[in-house]
Amino acid sequence: MSLPTYRSILIRVAVAALLVAVAVGGIAFFVEMEIADELVSDLAKRESSAFLAEARDTLPGVAPRESALQPGEALERFMHRRIQAAQAPSPDGLFIVAELYDANKVKIGEHIAPGAEWAEERLRNSRHDFPPAGTFQYERYTIDGRFFIQTIESLTDQNGRVLGYFESVFQLSPEHSHEIIKDTVTVVAVSSLSVILAALVLLPIFVAFNRRVMALSRQLLDANIDILTVLGSAIAKRDSDTHAHNYRVTVLAIRLAEAMGLDAVAIRRLVKGAFLHDVGKIAIPDRILLKPGKLDVDEFTVMKTHVVHGLDIVRAADWLTDATDVVGGHHEKFDGSGYPRGLVGDSIPITARIFAVADVFDALTSRRPYKEPMPFEMAMGILREGEGRHFDPAVLARFAAIAAALHAQLTALGDDGVEAELRRLVGQYFAGA
Repeated sequence: MSLPTYRSILIRVAVAALLVAVAVGGIAFFVEMEIADELVSDLAKRESSAFLAEARDTLPGVAPRESALQPGEALERFMHRRIQAAQAPSPDGLFIVAELYDANKVKIGEHIAPGAEWAEERLRNSRHDFPPAGTFQYERYTIDGRFFIQTIESLTDQNGRVLGYFESVFQLSPEHSHEIIKDTVTVVAVSSLSVILAALVLLPIFVAFNRRVMALSRQLLDANIDILTVLGSAIAKRDSDTHAHNYRVTVLAIRLAEAMGLDAVAIRRLVKGAFLHDVGKIAIPDRILLKPGKLDVDEFTVMKTHVVHGLDIVRAADWLTDATDVVGGHHEKFDGSGYPRGLVGDSIPITARIFAVADVFDALTSRRPYKEPMPFEMAMGILREGEGRHFDPAVLARFAAIAAALHAQLTALGDDGVEAELRRLVGQYFAGA
């Protein structure tokens, strides 16, 4: 369990505010575009209705024909007048392309404003269905800050009978285009800034509220680490009359893990496992655990069960479950001759392989009630004898490169100094991660 810093909270709140601002801005943009669509569509519908009112009697199927004009001529005349009207102040816009179809969907008229050939090409290349009677289809697009709408509408008589179809590209006037863009930008900006300002106003409240929560979380983390330390030390004292072994072997394991390039998450698992590697010995009878001489076969069989007992203990607490790799694997051997599962090579978790080297090294070089510490070179010789059998050769090689300096440091620190160093490292990997 790692705790967030105030800086990380600020970053998270800032990122969340920006994401919400972007989302709100996107929604605002969508709404404004819908409004723009409705505006442009209404203008296009109004123009097509004006054409229908003027040229209805020229369409095939209308009887009696009151006009001598052909449909195409009527379309040209209507468009010419609309272009002239567009010169008036603040026009809504105009059709730059218009195509007229009869009821059988055959083109009977076409008008292309000067310079609008590109729009006519767009109509030619677009595939669409002709809409049912009384309906209207459109597609909006923007080019160089100007709004255009491609429309197709059925032209019907008073009885709803389809007389033809009117397809067009309608160009919104510069004034209307600018107004739509300005309104859209304004709404999006105001919406986004409102979210950001709200986040800035709420941030001090949020931080103040979380200050107490974070303090309680840190207290809980410290309590968990203290329990971890106390439990591991209690087992170590029962087994060897000292808890210094737990401290030294954990420091050795952390430094070796760092040299191996393990990340902080793996090192936190390693620390928990190192503290609790022998926690299962609490279930071993004193007559076996504290026997001064060598264990017989039956006694050793019982002793080996401490691994299974240890796994049962750490699995009972969610915060300790990631200690299982070391607790369950610290007696496995690289060649598969270890216990309880006889794992081989890389199938042994890397944290357990690292801990095995640190554990044996400290056992050899530490003073115990029943033995003196072994000289450094002699201890390293024993470790090398186990290369490829007990120990992972890659882990052992990396340990050999740092062992002399580490051993000298821990010897100089003494038991109290090692405890202080361990607490510093634990704080680094748990509280500051």
